[in-house]
Amino acid sequence: MNLIEKKKKRNTKQKAVVFQVVQSSYDHPTAETIYERAKKEIQTISLGTVYRILKELVAEGKIKEIIVNKQSRFDPNTDFHHHFICKKCGKIEDVKAPLCRYTCKKLEEKNYVIEEIEYKFYGLCDKCCAQNLGKD
Repeated sequence: MNLIEKKKKRNTKQKAVVFQVVQSSYDHPTAETIYERAKKEIQTISLGTVYRILKELVAEGKIKEIIVNKQSRFDPNTDFHHHFICKKCGKIEDVKAPLCRYTCKKLEEKNYVIEEIEYKFYGLCDKCCAQNLGKD
């Protein structure tokens, strides 16, 4: 194994902190948010380091990256699930119902190999709906 491969696979304190920040977040944070949270533990960590570590963690399958409005968000839940995104406040919530099992089965019957599935539902969350009802 060459030096670059060893460096990439090394578990550093920075990597552990970034991973812990994502694992303890249920708001699907951006890299910038993760950086701000990680700085509370390691004041000298850089945004570039956070981006590099997030890329490694995604490649290792330890976290998921989802793109919402052209921005990367990070999810500690790597199990099969979908997302609901509020168009008003930006809240992202996991949807755990396996909505596409029938479609997957049909594609697999054709000998297709499905590697990844991503459904995103857009609308208004309960709080934003309540706010909208109060404006009438």
